[in-house]
Order: sequence, then C-alpha cells, then structure tokens
Amino acid sequence: MIKNLATHSLEEASAEIAEDLCMLARLLPIYLEDIEPYIWHRQEQHRRTVEWTLYQTVAHLTAVAEFYRSAIQLALQHETLVTPGFQHRRDLPAINQQHIQDRQHFLPHELITNLQKALVETAEMARPLALEQLFWPVAIPVFNRPMTILEILETQTTHPGMVHGAQIARPANKAPLWQQYDPSLLHRMLTRFFHLMTLTYWPERGGKLAATIQFLVSGAAGGEWYISVSPKHCEAGEGRAPSPHLTIWAANAHILSLLFTSQISLGQAVLRGKLFAWGNLLLATKLTKLFSPT
Repeated sequence: MIKNLATHSLEEASAEIAEDLCMLARLLPIYLEDIEPYIWHRQEQHRRTVEWTLYQTVAHLTAVAEFYRSAIQLALQHETLVTPGFQHRRDLPAINQQHIQDRQHFLPHELITNLQKALVETAEMARPLALEQLFWPVAIPVFNRPMTILEILETQTTHPGMVHGAQIARPANKAPLWQQYDPSLLHRMLTRFFHLMTLTYWPERGGKLAATIQFLVSGAAGGEWYISVSPKHCEAGEGRAPSPHLTIWAANAHILSLLFTSQISLGQAVLRGKLFAWGNLLLATKLTKLFSPT
C-alpha cells in the first residue's frame, strides 16, 4: 500500500510534531551539556573542505529554529517573513554564515537555551492548529516551492534532529543524536526527512530526469519509502512504488541516516555490506547533488 507523505495522518500530525519538538528541546541540552569548552571551537576536517565547529553548528541550528518559528508566526497572521539578501536558495550559504556571525557573542549554553526556546514555542503554536491551517502557505527561498505550515513544522524537527544529528556529535566523539531515539521516533524522523528531500530537490540539476527511487530499510525503525522526480514534480511516499528505476536497501535506519547526512558515502556503505543498490546505479551517484539544500 502506498501512502503519500504529504497527507498521511494529518489529524494527528501537529500534536505528534509538537511532542517530538518538546522531546528535542529536552534532549539537546542534556546531549550537549558535558562537552568540554575547547571542543566547541575545535576545527574539524570532514568530507567538505572545512567543517563547521560545534559552536558554529549550534549557532546555525539556533538561527534556523528561530527563523522557522518566526515564519510560522507570521504565516498564521497571513504575513510573510522577509530576510534581506535572501531571495533564492543560492543565497543560503551566505545567509547561514551571516546568522552564525550574528550569534558569535553568545556563550554555548545561551545558544542552547535559545534553541530550546524556539523549539518549545514552535510546539506551542503547533498544538492548537486546525486542519486547514496546516495547509496555509509559507514562502521560504531555501526550498524549490512554497511550503505549508505543516511542512515547516516537519522541517523544524528534522533540521536539528536528523540533518545535523551527526554533525553535533562528531566533535565530542558522541553517537549521532538519532541513536537516542526509540524506533518509532526514528521512523517518524526518516519519514519527515524523505518529505524534506522533495523540497530540497533541484529540478535545474535533474533536467529531464523522470525516475522513482525506492528505499527499503530493515530493522526496528525501518520501513519502505520512495521518491519520484520529474522535470516539474517531486513527491515522496511510504510503501512500494511500481517499477522503480533505482532501489536502495539499507541494513538499518542508522546506516541510511549516516548516508543522508553525508557521514558515509554510498560506496563505503556498500563495502561494509550495510547497503545495496540495484537498477540505475548512475542515478545513485547523483543523489547528493540532486537533493542538496545548497
């Protein structure tokens, strides 16, 4: 059975997201509290040329959480959040750096407190929303189309909870944040991540590409998801899609999360026997470029 991720369980979506946001708000301070001061500013070398420090990453998480909170607040008032210099998703790297720089005067615990506050306040806005409000539009230049309030709420959970869940862990040699989740929460986070991928897809890079990618994930938090792309459309769903062009099997949700957050390459995962792919393997090598936020 195929379920479209944009319409599944809408009656419970806002309450469930609110609970998950509150969970993140409780977990993140505990997760980050025992990190030694020198680690916060230690420069990491990773798959990118220069990785953000832990301080810069948490500053980024705080800025984005505050941005999404403000975007939802204004959308509920039928207004649009306008950020000078942020008109297109290609502006995102410069905006990220500016927002990090704007927060350089905060101590780490102050950043964490502000992040926690933004998540809790977003949760408080989510709980009383009526079903029709979840579909009210929100224009944010970082994505390939206008979003809905529901999609902003989903992204508010996945951005700290998944997208940067390993990046905040690596400097302190911790396990990724998602390994703190129970299987049902990790499954929800992955479902939201697949939906986020439809927003970060670059049709300019895909060109005339029309393909369906099937993901099969074993283990307690696993499941079956697919993404379908075309020159004018990108959607995600749960279940098995008919005749996918590429199928990717992952041994567990953890290895797929590592792949999605660029902590492991497709080739490394295959060599470890934790991931297999069949079908259009050339498409598999292009996934990062096609679905990158920047």
